[in-house]
Amino acid sequence: MADETKFGIMEVLGIGLVMLILSLIGVAADFVFDLKLDMDGLLLISVCLMMALVSAAMLFSLAKDQGWIGRQKSVPASAPATSAAPAASSKPAPQK
Repeated sequence: MADETKFGIMEVLGIGLVMLILSLIGVAADFVFDLKLDMDGLLLISVCLMMALVSAAMLFSLAKDQGWIGRQKSVPASAPATSAAPAASSKPAPQK
């Protein structure tokens, strides 16, 4: 059953962005309705910030895995190919 439900990158990205936006709207609503100093306001802030943190971490991990952020680990085209034989030095090896 788990193999039948496959999400693409864009669906996971959309879910993460929606959760991040909703949690930020929740934090803004906490300040708009002046709930910030009572128990309901503190609980709303903590839950929304936790959801925002989890969603942002998921989006960061997804972007890093896809190569959207961070350094690309690619070999430059001008790099010489390595050979199996050692390179010959300019001085001949001493003979015994």
